[in-house]
Amino acid sequence: MADSTSDSSSVQSLQVDQSSEKKIDNNRFYALYSFNAQKFSDLGPSTDNASTSTVEQADGSLSLNIIATNLTATTETDLRKSIAQRLSKNCPKSGDGVFLSVGLQNPKTSTSISISAAASVSASCYFCLIESTFDTLDFDLVSQEGKCSDIRPHEVQQFLVCFLSFQDSSLEQFRSDFDSYTQGLIPLLDKEPIVSPSLPQSFPEASCNSSFPIDPKELSQLSTRIHNYLEQWPYVVLEYLTRTIQYFGSGIQHLLYSALLNANLQINDATEEQEDDIRRFINCVSISSLVEQLQSSESVKIETCPEFNDLWLLQPIVITITLRQGQSVTFDKTYSCNFCTQASEKLLSFDPTNVSKIKDFLETIKLTFVHCLNKLKRFLKQAELDYYALYRSFSYLKKCGCGDMLLRYVKLDGGPETLSVLSVLETFIKDMKLTLM
Repeated sequence: MADSTSDSSSVQSLQVDQSSEKKIDNNRFYALYSFNAQKFSDLGPSTDNASTSTVEQADGSLSLNIIATNLTATTETDLRKSIAQRLSKNCPKSGDGVFLSVGLQNPKTSTSISISAAASVSASCYFCLIESTFDTLDFDLVSQEGKCSDIRPHEVQQFLVCFLSFQDSSLEQFRSDFDSYTQGLIPLLDKEPIVSPSLPQSFPEASCNSSFPIDPKELSQLSTRIHNYLEQWPYVVLEYLTRTIQYFGSGIQHLLYSALLNANLQINDATEEQEDDIRRFINCVSISSLVEQLQSSESVKIETCPEFNDLWLLQPIVITITLRQGQSVTFDKTYSCNFCTQASEKLLSFDPTNVSKIKDFLETIKLTFVHCLNKLKRFLKQAELDYYALYRSFSYLKKCGCGDMLLRYVKLDGGPETLSVLSVLETFIKDMKLTLM
């Protein structure tokens, strides 16, 4: 590791090289702006006779000052204008993430051809307004002359952080991941007062001039830690899906089953990153919110119909997962079913870098399972009055591929008549020694 006496540029270079190991592609970018809410609110709508300069000001782009980015100047300027136009229509509250599709020049493809000839392509964009408070307790605000600086205690500064992808068809599927990651940037900004970038005197409008070759490293005096945090957003926000599939391989079917089973997972011998990846993957498939909704009425039912206590109680299942470095993942209980096996086979056939498709398919797994549950509920409701519907319920449990899990959940909001039908059905399945897989 670099000695403490090494110059700052060497330390920054070392840290950037270390963080670059977490990058998989070059089609995802970031931009961080300071946001002047007062200047933005003072801008009036443009008129048909307005001059070009007036139109540029009216779109609100001058209320955004670039602080850090890995975009080229041309692409960044176009992005800033697109965001400003969106803000002028509806400025979101602080912390509310916004998704939009924008037509921009991909910096990675436009470098080999002239800028004027570079074609615009669609990019998926997430941006969010955030607020940072400069806490004077963290800084020595006394200058060398013994005078206090102009920064006031707990001064609030607004920023706009933007994450951009030319690779992923939709970023909106990762809303919660983006919101969480954006909030993680605030503590880093809290510890560092922002210094406006110093531009050459001959280019007073350089920050808004798309032809000016701005080096992203010279845009601000932000710490390397913040730059690295912004650069690593694809690795943290998106690629946990790819990593989790790589951890488990064909064993991903057991993880899918555990998620749909709403099991209590205990993860052993895993790094903090691995455990976080697995739990976030589980959340993509878990129906825990549905289970909580169904269980909310349990207490009332148990009081009114105590004879069905055992049916209404959802017994918790604990599954232990062990990750040994360089070895396959092991489960203490390898639950699975045809439904999860088929889903895992299709999941493993996807391009591992296409996280949008993976996330969409995981959502489909969850919705399909809920659809199967609702279909069984309809059959059981009909079986209260129709014996043939009871047979259809039995046939459906055999062929759906997840009958054992459906029986676990269908009891939670069933009425006394439905539970009586279920009792008969389960007794028959047990006597026939059938396995609903």
